[in-house]
Amino acid sequence: MSMRGVGANNKEYNSVPRFQSVQVGLGIPLFRNGQKALINASKFNEQVVANDYEVNLKNLETAYKTALVQYQKNEAAIQYFETSALKNAALITTTANKQFGNGDINYLEWVMLINQSIEIQSNYIEAVRKLNEAIIYLNSLTNN
Repeated sequence: MSMRGVGANNKEYNSVPRFQSVQVGLGIPLFRNGQKALINASKFNEQVVANDYEVNLKNLETAYKTALVQYQKNEAAIQYFETSALKNAALITTTANKQFGNGDINYLEWVMLINQSIEIQSNYIEAVRKLNEAIIYLNSLTNN
């Protein structure tokens, strides 16, 4: 370190370094209980986080299995509708139209048969919607 100017002893000092100083510090913990408590708290926090991870992993696995079962159920319903129920609905509609056209059934019976056919088609559309929702949910679980 150097000083320029007049010092405390009324002497003139130029900028040539004259004064040296060194500062050394040594940290000796006097109270170790605080550090031990901090270490123990960190270990406990690590265990809590690990347990939370395990719980969340199990919840994710359970949600995935449930969504997969729901998907398979909806897919089976779609298969049923496409293999037999929609064909039956078309057959009901054509038969009801022919019978009504020939005068074999009245308007009320025709409406009931057509309503039954439309209900089958509506149930099919609902099954497709549920299947799509199950697919979306499965994708949301697997693509995070």
